Amino acid sequence: MRKAAAGLAFLACFGIISPEGTWCSLVCSSIVEAGAVQDEDFSYQGLKLGDSEERMREILGEPLFDKPQTILGVSLKVCEYQDVKVGVAKSTGKVVDIALSGEKYTLRRGVRYGATSYWLQKVYGPNERQWQGGVPYLIYTRSNHRHEHLLLALDSDQWCLDSVRITALPLTEDEADMMVIEGADVEEGLEAAATEVNSVEGKIDISSLPKEEPAKLKIGGKAE
Repeated sequence: MRKAAAGLAFLACFGIISPEGTWCSLVCSSIVEAGAVQDEDFSYQGLKLGDSEERMREILGEPLFDKPQTILGVSLKVCEYQDVKVGVAKSTGKVVDIALSGEKYTLRRGVRYGATSYWLQKVYGPNERQWQGGVPYLIYTRSNHRHEHLLLALDSDQWCLDSVRITALPLTEDEADMMVIEGADVEEGLEAAATEVNSVEGKIDISSLPKEEPAKLKIGGKAE
């Protein structure tokens, strides 16, 4: 009898029979459901991209220290905690980057340091490895927020999870240009960088330089 019940459940999972009730449908959905990124994957311990610096301090406490940094034209204040770095955009005061390192962080479904590529794709969905700066990543983009990314850095020997970065910063110069056009949250910083580049490549402001006296006509070796 037990074998028969198991057989019916198996057939129902593949649509061969349609059992009454919901138990089998729930089991089947858990079997065939593919992993996918969720909104909560773009936050850490309740701290979300777009939160204020004040909210960051409420959740994580006072940082050990902070330092300025510029990434692809965006000026940041990077607040460093033990194993966590949070980038706050100077132009908006919003959290735009969360970097996790070390071995203590834990994400959804137990994802942590050392998780295999198989498990990462089981949780977040199938993906191809991408190389950036000599480091292999699995990179996921948030649904309906195409400039928010989850970067899972892998150990190149075992292809296991090393570190995590949750970011609303551009990953490439092309994405930075697109964010300016679209008016993303970090637009002000990107536009400031573009203005700075244009001022160097184009017309340089010399209004603050000392003005030269007009040349005087010299007669017989004497200036008149």
